[in-house]
Amino acid sequence: MGLESSFRKELAQRIKDTPKENRGETLDQSKHSSEYWQERGRHIQEKQNEEATEDGLGVLLKTKTIYHGSGISGIEKFNLAEEDTVGQGVYFTSESKDAIGYARRRSRREEDHKPVVYEVAVENMRLLDLRKEENLKKILPGFSDALSDVYEERKKTNSGSVDIFSKVLRRIRNDVDAGKIGLNNLKAATQQTGRIFSDYVRSLGYEGLVVLEGGEGEDVGNHDTYLIFDSERLHINSEQEIV
Repeated sequence: MGLESSFRKELAQRIKDTPKENRGETLDQSKHSSEYWQERGRHIQEKQNEEATEDGLGVLLKTKTIYHGSGISGIEKFNLAEEDTVGQGVYFTSESKDAIGYARRRSRREEDHKPVVYEVAVENMRLLDLRKEENLKKILPGFSDALSDVYEERKKTNSGSVDIFSKVLRRIRNDVDAGKIGLNNLKAATQQTGRIFSDYVRSLGYEGLVVLEGGEGEDVGNHDTYLIFDSERLHINSEQEIV
């Protein structure tokens, strides 16, 4: 029997053993645990699926629940991430445990902040599926062209001179053209060019992308990342402080 099933049964028994007037409080207390959100997420995902589009290059999210970890409570609208890894937008994951890991990391950055997990819903959204190496290979040539266009625009703006960022663009484009960029090191090409990469993916008709990323310390393991470009397309279902 899995952890989630055990947790659900134990919670149900604990609520049953609690006097009726205190059962709501018992349930509320359980929501502060990562186990509760792990079980809740599994139950929700069982009812959802992703539909492949464009011969597998894209994926349609008819209804999808995703999670965001933060050290800030009371968020009503998400801002774009301060640090890009695979593009410019708002970062989520399909696993609440990974979002909780990020929440704990972020809450430690400032005194008196506590980890908060946000459950968010998206509907009828088309994402570029970069969980497959072959898909990345299909779109990298176009990204190279996008980098070249920005490089040339900057040269015109700077009267033909090459500034520091233009040199970065040229180096990344050379790496892309040389086949040095793959899913295992996509961050090397997109971390400094997040806006350019997101604009390019958007020009292909997608509203975000999904990719696999590595972990961060002991808090977050390898996980999927759902990057959503437009925060207006996000609906916050709930937020919960985690202990």
